[in-house]
Amino acid sequence: MKRTSRFFVWLIVGLIAICTFTNVLAQSAVKGIPQRSDIDAKYKWRLEDIFATDQLWEGDFSKVDALLPKMTEFKGRLSESGRGLLECLQLQDSLWNIMDRLFVYAGLHLDEDTRVSASQELTGRAASLRTRARQSVSFIDPEILAIPQSKLDEFMKSEKGLKLYQHYIDNVIRMRPHTLSPSEEEILASAGDLADAPENVWNMINYADIKYPSIKDEQGNEVQLSEERYYKFLESTDRQVRKDASDTFSATYLTYLNTLGATLSGSVAKDVFYAKARKYNSSLEAALDQSNIPVSVFENLIKSADTNLDPLYKYISLRKKVLKLDELHKYDLTVPLVPEAKMEIPYDSALTIIESALAPLGKQYVADTKAGFNSGWIDVYETEGKGGGAYSWGCYSSHPYMLLNYNNTLDHMFTIAHEMGHCMHSYYTNRTQPYIYSGHATFTAEVASITNEMLLMDYLIKNTQDKAKKLYFLNYYIDQLDGTFYTQVMFTEFEKAIHEKKENGEALTSASTREIYSDILRKFYGPEVVLDSLDDLRCLRLSHFYTDFYVYQYATSYAAAVAISRKILEGNKEALDRYLKLLEAGDSDYPINLLKNAGVDMTSPEPINETIKLFASLVDQMEKLLQ
Repeated sequence: MKRTSRFFVWLIVGLIAICTFTNVLAQSAVKGIPQRSDIDAKYKWRLEDIFATDQLWEGDFSKVDALLPKMTEFKGRLSESGRGLLECLQLQDSLWNIMDRLFVYAGLHLDEDTRVSASQELTGRAASLRTRARQSVSFIDPEILAIPQSKLDEFMKSEKGLKLYQHYIDNVIRMRPHTLSPSEEEILASAGDLADAPENVWNMINYADIKYPSIKDEQGNEVQLSEERYYKFLESTDRQVRKDASDTFSATYLTYLNTLGATLSGSVAKDVFYAKARKYNSSLEAALDQSNIPVSVFENLIKSADTNLDPLYKYISLRKKVLKLDELHKYDLTVPLVPEAKMEIPYDSALTIIESALAPLGKQYVADTKAGFNSGWIDVYETEGKGGGAYSWGCYSSHPYMLLNYNNTLDHMFTIAHEMGHCMHSYYTNRTQPYIYSGHATFTAEVASITNEMLLMDYLIKNTQDKAKKLYFLNYYIDQLDGTFYTQVMFTEFEKAIHEKKENGEALTSASTREIYSDILRKFYGPEVVLDSLDDLRCLRLSHFYTDFYVYQYATSYAAAVAISRKILEGNKEALDRYLKLLEAGDSDYPINLLKNAGVDMTSPEPINETIKLFASLVDQMEKLLQ
């Protein structure tokens, strides 16, 4: 793969260059980030599978524009007949099906290069149209609630097509205490662009505007820092490289410190406003109620983790001992404890390994996964201006898409497995469910992705006899569990604290936000970790904090995935069949019920406690192998 870099070659003929390059030798260069044009087409997603041209996108944009007044023709008439109610709900499905396609296409284009103004404009137009679409359908739920129950029951009996919408209508009725009048719902819907503003500002800062300096790598080469390179440098065995990466990356955000503080505060204020507007006691209650998740599930998670931090402290202490450090800093928490076993895994090799690891899910699942790998679903490599991190996204009328910034590490191979779990979940749901139930609550969505990770880890550990590699994989397993369980609970407590602060009428500034985060950091990492002055800046640069009470579901999903994957790996065919049915179920029932059908009761603390026991046992295994 060709990489474009800025090479400044100074021919020194008796002269000493004086300026910013004063001590740089003639052969030195900053290793830059590649451009999108440098990437082979087979490593890019195919957005033409959604729209072959932007003109076709414009055609669907106009189609939605034309559907909006047709939708409002039903306003005030839903109580007239079952046929009218059915036609309105069908039109709503058609509207959102097209709207999703428009928004996903624009958003994926923007993430190819967030600096491109044309893509920004496309996304902005799609967002504005989505707000208008929300306004146009905002009358539906209040009008359904206004229909007397006896009359609604008669509609359901007389109009057979309404049977499809039974769960949807039941959920509307469940939400009666928090549904406003049609005019009030329209006002809330019209505020969509305002509500999206904090996250949009954060995205522009984090992906389009921010510029990271360069640092020296292990060989002394100047390498421009990026989000993906930062995480890779944290695995370096050279402690100075780790420290430089951590300090430089965090310090870059100081330029935007007050802006980020205000932006996060605005996002929390938005959550509090909507919760109050919908007559909830708290923003937490409002967020959980969208998927009918009992607050007790959230409370069980925090309580179980807070009272079982000893296994985490033991692991941190073991890490300090193995690394032979007088002081353990946060930048020491991800370097492999068995560095000699560290491996580079090229992208194509990673796919082959993942396909083998997923064999317990059956031949059809593996075949469908392989087809996805080779059918333009994935955008693989980091390029300048590209959206960061990784995700799975898509719409009902096309295959799923996956964004990566692949860097040949074990962690990124697991990222592929994780995101492919999301992709296959969407693929099977869209193939089985009607549009109305094609979505996934995060509470179940993350189970599909984490189950894939569990199977990959089991495969790697079972298929190596090398002690160093086994330790390396075991170390990664522990870090993965820490990152997906303990760390997410830590984030969850932070999120709860900042929302409660705002709900109590207190100011939420960059300083107060960092103080809250620091206190929680100290509790979770314990006395063995020395916190540096910029470690708390992570609370201002994490995208998930712009989606209210999202992160706790990583921890609960990890617990559910542990239970499910164990049964599948034991060869329990009934467990496999129930899991595959979960992947096909979409939003056809409440998440708690869907997981119960798959064999996991998340209203009980047992899955959480079993996950903590797993973590403790893995630490014990590692300690024994290290002796």
